[in-house]
Order: sequence, then C-alpha cells, then structure tokens
Amino acid sequence: MTFDFLPDLLSRLPPGPVLLVAAAVLAGEVGLLAGLVLPAATTMLTVGLLARTGQPHLGVALVVTTLAAFVGDQLGYLEGRLLGPRLRTGWIGRRIGIERWGRAESLVATRSGMAILFGRWTAFVRTLVPRVAGAVGVPYGRFVVFNAIGVLTWVPGTVLVGYTVGGLPTGALTGAGALLAVAAAALLMARRARRARVRRATSARSCAGSAHRRGGPGGRSDSSLRPGPGRGVRSRRGAFDGTCR
Repeated sequence: MTFDFLPDLLSRLPPGPVLLVAAAVLAGEVGLLAGLVLPAATTMLTVGLLARTGQPHLGVALVVTTLAAFVGDQLGYLEGRLLGPRLRTGWIGRRIGIERWGRAESLVATRSGMAILFGRWTAFVRTLVPRVAGAVGVPYGRFVVFNAIGVLTWVPGTVLVGYTVGGLPTGALTGAGALLAVAAAALLMARRARRARVRRATSARSCAGSAHRRGGPGGRSDSSLRPGPGRGVRSRRGAFDGTCR
C-alpha cells in the first residue's frame, strides 16, 4: 500500500492543513518507520509547487517541513536506542527485509557521521539510519550534528526544487535536467579519480616502508632491491600495478 494520492490531496487543501499533512508525512517517514509507504520527497516537491502560488507561504513551509523531519529523525534514534536489535522483529521491521537492514548497518559502521548526513538523501536509507545509529550506540551529540546538516540541506533543497520547477517553462526544465546530469557525472568521475589517487598514494607509502625495513639492520641490503636474473620484469610490473615485490 502506498499513498500516491497525497500530492492530489495536498493540492485540494487550504494552506494550514497542507502544512499539517506534510509535517505528519515527514515526521512519520522516520519516526514511525513509515518510509515504505509515505512519499516524503514527492510531498515536499508538492509543497514547493503550492508555495509558488503563495499558499502556503514559502518561508513557513520551509520551517515546518524542516522541523518535522528533524523531530522524526530524533524519534527514530530514540527508538533504536530503546529497542536495539528488536527493531528487526516487529511487523514493519520484517517487511523492510534483512538486506536493507544490513546495508544500513554497514553504512553506519563504516561511514558513521557521513552515513547519517548523506543517508538523508536516499530513500529507505534515511528511514533506517537514525534507528541503526541509536541501536549501535552512535553518541547522540554526533548524531544530532550530522543529522541536522543532512536535514537542513535535503528538506529545504527539495522544497525549493518544487518551488523553482513551478516557475520554469518546459524548455528551461529540460536544460536544467541536462545540466544536473552533467554535474552528477562530473562529480562521480572526480570521486573515482580521488579514490584512485588515494590508493596509489597508500600503495607508494606501503612500498617505501617495506623497502626501508628490508634495508635496515638485520634485513637485506638495498642491493637486494636491484633486479637480478629473472626479477627485472617482475619488479617493473609491481611498480605499475601498485603492488610491492
């Protein structure tokens, strides 16, 4: 069951009820573990589109939706602290599935603060990460800082996208979509290049340390690093593939 009718419902409501429904959706997505069925992102886009007409007021909409999402995340963290592993055994927890729980736990274990921050931008992950953070004992102060940054970027950003789209002609929307696609591709390529540089630097430091140990007291002399018969090609290969020989 999903609530795909919400955008149409919101468009028919007066400004006050619009904000109440949007706040309930954003708080309930995480606070009630309802992210499986509540279209939070679509709701925020709709609020932004409606704010384009002045009903509701954009500033009020931004404050209400941001606070609602932040409160929902705190409820999720508290539930994780209180229930721990029992989160998975409830009716909704079982519906989420072991794979999604495991992915969220892996993100929090390896990325911690960054998982809390960027998890806000991914469906289902933002529903689970606050609970997992509470269950595994991430300090509340650390959780609040990274969660607040995530909420303050994702919620107003999504509402403002809806607000902006409501005032753009079709041609401008097409151009904006193309620019976003190019920007996303550039960021992905830059991230991969950075990871490759880090791997090469780490490998170089590791090889330098290995050579120093072999040439130190009790080890082999530096002359042992010179390629002898049958070793030249292997040494050169190691220099290019990032391994130490």
